[in-house]
Amino acid sequence: MRVLTNDVFCGAFLMTQGARLVELLVDRSTIRSTGTFVLEGDDLLALQEAYSLGEASARVKDLRDAVSELRGRLARALREPPRRSHPARLAPSRTPTL
Repeated sequence: MRVLTNDVFCGAFLMTQGARLVELLVDRSTIRSTGTFVLEGDDLLALQEAYSLGEASARVKDLRDAVSELRGRLARALREPPRRSHPARLAPSRTPTL
């Protein structure tokens, strides 16, 4: 199962419970670029619900390590120049006829 979150702490909590980061989506459509973490693992919806309700617990060191990993990956991704999905096509030049 996969879940998406832009909450670094939620993503880190899920990672402490065995989730794997499979993708980082960067949205540059606004002035302030943001990232969305795509995580994969078992029972992630139930874990995400427990996190949202304040019923989640994790070892502090594991949580700190996961937060550092996600923040680092996000910072690197935001520093990378945006990628184009399609190469720019140049229009053929037209020479005026006399």
